[in-house]
Amino acid sequence: MDVVFADPNTVLGRDRMQEFLAANRPGALRRFGILVATDPTWSDAVIGGAVFSYVVRSNCGFSEYIVVDRALRGRGIGRLLFDARRDVLDRAAQRHGHAACHGLFIEVDSPDRTPADLLAAERETALDASERLLMFDHLGFRRVAVPYVQPPLAADKHDIDYLDLLFAPWQAETRATEQIPTSWILDTLDAIWSAWAPESAAAHLDRLTKVIPADRVALTALSAETC
Repeated sequence: MDVVFADPNTVLGRDRMQEFLAANRPGALRRFGILVATDPTWSDAVIGGAVFSYVVRSNCGFSEYIVVDRALRGRGIGRLLFDARRDVLDRAAQRHGHAACHGLFIEVDSPDRTPADLLAAERETALDASERLLMFDHLGFRRVAVPYVQPPLAADKHDIDYLDLLFAPWQAETRATEQIPTSWILDTLDAIWSAWAPESAAAHLDRLTKVIPADRVALTALSAETC
């Protein structure tokens, strides 16, 4: 992740991920998970991974990261990780009495708001921001129509205001209405942000609550034109 993401403020440290894994216990607000892809021809070297959470109260997933070794992109590894992650989230939902998980939230760089130096740096190590949006569009993600600001991931990191929040609805009814309940957003972010930034999460959530609709939020399409 240090190689792929140009802005260190967007990268969770290994210590934080170990902390989140250790917090997995009955009654927790979220279940934190990590999947890795390994290559047996490279002595089982890690060639990709997904870092994500299942949030009990919203019955939604939240994707912190999904990465694949640059030299091995285009071989379907990202799709394998995506599908394996969905299976884990659906099984978590079923353990809490649901037929399946509602869907998955993810953050993504906005091509319009990300600083030019970061966009240029990520082109060297990852996908171009517009190409990344097209990939997420292919996977069923839609932009959540909210003003999104990511709280700091650690005491030595800063807020990020150039990310968009996306959601992939996994139920036909949600895809048809192109809306999701506001509670799915707030309940999910409450669980995620309170782990990331215990001291500032409440203020960030309160700010978001004041500027989004009370009941439902629109999902807008990702397309070549908007990317």
